[in-house]
Amino acid sequence: MANIKSAVPTARESPIDTHENFLLEFQDIWEEQRKSSNPRGESEYVLSLLSLFSEMKVEFDSMQIENIQSTFRRSHSSLIGKIELPSDLEDLFRKLLSMDVDLLRQYMRGCSAYRTALSMIDDNPTLSFFLLVTAIEAISGKVIKRTDRENFTKFILTYLPISFENELETKELLPLLVSRAYDMRCEFTHGGCEISRGSVLADQLKLNYVKHQIRNKELYSPSVRWFARVVRAALINFLRQQLIMEEKKSDLSGLAMEEGVIYLQAAKDVKEGQVVTTKDVDLSFENK
Repeated sequence: MANIKSAVPTARESPIDTHENFLLEFQDIWEEQRKSSNPRGESEYVLSLLSLFSEMKVEFDSMQIENIQSTFRRSHSSLIGKIELPSDLEDLFRKLLSMDVDLLRQYMRGCSAYRTALSMIDDNPTLSFFLLVTAIEAISGKVIKRTDRENFTKFILTYLPISFENELETKELLPLLVSRAYDMRCEFTHGGCEISRGSVLADQLKLNYVKHQIRNKELYSPSVRWFARVVRAALINFLRQQLIMEEKKSDLSGLAMEEGVIYLQAAKDVKEGQVVTTKDVDLSFENK
């Protein structure tokens, strides 16, 4: 059973900071046949429900079990540090603008998915991993044009620098890890499965992957952070291999404008230069 026990003093970072800290107290009713428990996982379920019911952003901060004076705080990745931009950044940007607009659109979709994945890599590694796979899928279907799995795996294996293969014990391991990444995406999408515990353990141990067993089947699960490096490297190397077409220029501002425009049916005559409000357009089914 869970009970929101009380609010605790909350340090605010600014006058508009509205976050509050609360203690969530669990009473674990132990059953004799049980051999283990996951109080952190149970609390995450309750927090997810609270977020849904209250329509608020709810985050896990820390936990303490029984009377042990230890607090297990969420670890944070060291993705922020000294910024080192590619030495060929100018050429990369020129190659980006030389892309066909449809390819450019999908490439930017992949970049957006990668960016969002990094923002939640600590708080929700399952969704982060899903978005990392999506970042590749956004562009691979435009480039390879086979089945979804083939598009994904071939894109990575084609554009990933050889250094990633060299840092593994054997070259056969890389395609296994890439294939496993796609399997994990499918398990989440179609089966509602969380990210592999092997991937979580690999991150905790700062390993590229972990070998483990599920139902007597041997699996190699990549860590989230290693796979994030794979996605970044493949996307950058794909761009690096594009040609600069001086006569062909795509327009990021035009693409942004395209995404920011919505076409609506006028509910009445609108004059040029008139300020249009919601009363001037047809927004509902009843107005058809």
